Amino acid sequence: MNSNKIAVEFVRHVLRRHPGANSFPTIYDAMSREACLRSFHNLGHQELAIAGVSFSLLDTNKLENLISEAKSII
Repeated sequence: MNSNKIAVEFVRHVLRRHPGANSFPTIYDAMSREACLRSFHNLGHQELAIAGVSFSLLDTNKLENLISEAKSII
């Protein structure tokens, strides 16, 4: 997979800040919280969506793939 670098870095940021987040729902919740807080380069939900991080439940497969990709390079 070849996701947007910003999207992958955001997921890596979330995983570093939430090391206990192991399941998809827990990681999803942590990602959503971090987006609300704009903790990653002041990017929120809209900006992250442009970068390829969709929080839509219709895109969970894409998000799962993005998480897997980010985990593979940690």
